[in-house]
Amino acid sequence: MGWRPHDFTHTFLFIVLILSFSMLPMSLGAQDDFVRGDCLGDGNVELGDLIYMLCVFCDPGPIFCFDACDADDNGIYTLSDPIYLLNYLFEGGAPLPAPFPSCGADPTDDSLSCNNYQHDCQTPTPTPPLDPGFIFSIADGVGSPGETISVEVQLEIVEGGNTLAACSFGVGHDPGALSLIGAQLAADIGEVDFSSVQIHDGGWTTAIIISFFGINVLTDGNYQVATAQYQVLGDVGEVTIVDFVDTLGDPPIETRVVPKWGPEFTPSTIAGSVSVTPGFRRGDVNLDGTFDIGDPIWALLCLFTCFPSCFDAHDSNDDGLWNIADPIYMLSYLFVGGAPPPPPFIECGADPTEDTLDCDNFDYCP
Repeated sequence: MGWRPHDFTHTFLFIVLILSFSMLPMSLGAQDDFVRGDCLGDGNVELGDLIYMLCVFCDPGPIFCFDACDADDNGIYTLSDPIYLLNYLFEGGAPLPAPFPSCGADPTDDSLSCNNYQHDCQTPTPTPPLDPGFIFSIADGVGSPGETISVEVQLEIVEGGNTLAACSFGVGHDPGALSLIGAQLAADIGEVDFSSVQIHDGGWTTAIIISFFGINVLTDGNYQVATAQYQVLGDVGEVTIVDFVDTLGDPPIETRVVPKWGPEFTPSTIAGSVSVTPGFRRGDVNLDGTFDIGDPIWALLCLFTCFPSCFDAHDSNDDGLWNIADPIYMLSYLFVGGAPPPPPFIECGADPTEDTLDCDNFDYCP
């Protein structure tokens, strides 16, 4: 009689055979569809994917789909991939190879795999979730017709362990009310590994990467991120809104924050406004277009004998009050080397200080 295998042996051999087949390399046809560049697998190709790709040599977390991380489709996942994505997102570079921007199979036969792509290609691309731990805001401003003013973009990182590796945003305005002159990063951000500030019709965009390899991040606190200069075009009494938008640029730069190694989140945002107020020259109280000895003399007389049409011009020290200290301040500047009157002094402009004084009319300013 020959040897007859037990039923258990048949079962064991069958399991081994199945496991052996499961460990063989998968063919391209069996791999998941994906969107190239979506290294995080959330359906978006954005700044968060770029930050995630930059950590090729560290361990930010699992790589769900190597094909999606192969942004340049050269069959290798290396530092060339985040560089390719950065050039596309922020530097006007070529779009990513297919499949992009929609899901699809990898048309390139290579050794990379995609067996666990997280996004369901049959569902709409989701908006990154809101994270109230990051608050972008635009400071309110005032300006007189024709004046050039600065508007600040600020970021609050709320206490609680929040850190910022990168961010991007767009700022839009009404071209009929404001004319954009320029924009730049603010000093609070310090030295960064990458920044891009672009001017567009109707606004401007910014992208910032604090450190390519996560060596530095921003921690909780308040930061002035960027500043833009506008010429005021509106009429006195008008108020125009300056707000965050996700429509500027090609591809559009969206308002996002990225903690260390991603994913990206949508921050809270607060819009700003610019109020158009009458322009004046501080200290030119006799309205002759110059600042000289005649102004403190007129200021002293006017304290007791007149009702000014522009109280702000009489407030030479900008303390929000009209009193004897103002002509004394003027005399100090003219004759003993005192500080000049605060802006607007030489050029016409709006009062940058909130107080109870106003200016109904100043003939030498538009």
